[in-house]
Amino acid sequence: MSRRQVFTFFSGVRTLLCASLLSGLAGAAQSPATEASLPLVTLPATWSFMGNGGPLALPGSCDLGIDTAKSGDGTPLYSVRCTSSVLPSFGGARTGFDIASYRGKRVRVSAELMAADITSVANPQYPNVAGEAGLWIGVVTPGEGQRADRMQDRTIQGTTGWVTRDFVVDVPANAAQLQAGYWMQGKGQVWMRNLKAEVVPDTVPVNFERNAVRPDALPDLTLAAASSPRPEDRFLPPPQKWLALGESNFHLCDTGIDAKMLTAGQRNLSIACSVPIRAYLRQAFEAYPWRGKRVRFSAWIKTENVEPRTEGAGRPGATLYLSASDTSGPLYEAVLVGTTDWTYKELVADIPGGAPYIPIGISLVGTGQVWARDLKVEEVPRDTPVSEPSAPVR
Repeated sequence: MSRRQVFTFFSGVRTLLCASLLSGLAGAAQSPATEASLPLVTLPATWSFMGNGGPLALPGSCDLGIDTAKSGDGTPLYSVRCTSSVLPSFGGARTGFDIASYRGKRVRVSAELMAADITSVANPQYPNVAGEAGLWIGVVTPGEGQRADRMQDRTIQGTTGWVTRDFVVDVPANAAQLQAGYWMQGKGQVWMRNLKAEVVPDTVPVNFERNAVRPDALPDLTLAAASSPRPEDRFLPPPQKWLALGESNFHLCDTGIDAKMLTAGQRNLSIACSVPIRAYLRQAFEAYPWRGKRVRFSAWIKTENVEPRTEGAGRPGATLYLSASDTSGPLYEAVLVGTTDWTYKELVADIPGGAPYIPIGISLVGTGQVWARDLKVEEVPRDTPVSEPSAPVR
């Protein structure tokens, strides 16, 4: 091979390598990556996290930020990355728009989303948590508080290219805030780009009705099991919308549905601990249909050999509980210890106008077993006495 041929050969190789490198850089923001990812860059100060594990209060945590490694053309790629294969995780962030530009108008909030390997996490204590991602919107008014939606019917899963998602909403003339963001739960990674709000004609159909009752606002108290118990089963996983939570070692407790009691014909929730641990069965539903109303949460409770734990966090004993405003509101509790037959317990609370979620459930802090059946959430007249809030646990 002559010197000219050698030069021409290596020049061709260099051209191919450069073309391949440029193609790779251009395509970096076009499809999900499967290789190890670099740390995400901190979100701007105008963004805030959606904390506390989202509406399901999932125990795993995620990384949130800007993925500069994939921002090939300089467009910020906002991302959530959840890596736990043991615990289902939730992560999300939101920002606000200048509300003065949108009051009294029909507005479309849109963005592009891309997913990489978003799946559910196999965990018997969290059997009903889907792996999914989507956009989030929130509209705040002085009288109604926040009305929000996270497009449960239009989420993305698995691995996708860039897809556009949007909300179209009529923003009230007295709106105080218009917020939007992105979120995911399960395991995997989602990216978001080109988030924007724009005024649209009234001919564009609305797909976010602020006053519509969505699935997250309806508690599921049927306690239906996902499968029939086998003779060897002691417990079945929690029913739909119910989650088992607690301290880091709460998996040492049995939480969910008592299989023997279900076989005998009684639907139930139950927690059984042989070592002194704090464990919960919790459901949280959106508060907006209940805001400004007096609400009663009731159930029949039974206990066996409940020995309260005397040290550590949590209300000692077996507890039926209701929070009037997620984790920041008053907590109402009915506590049982020892061995008791089925006992009717009820908690009555006024739901504040700004409450985001209403958590309900049972807990066990100590050892023994507690059961609950015939759960009910209902609005009651204003002359119904309100329960006394629980004193803080020392």
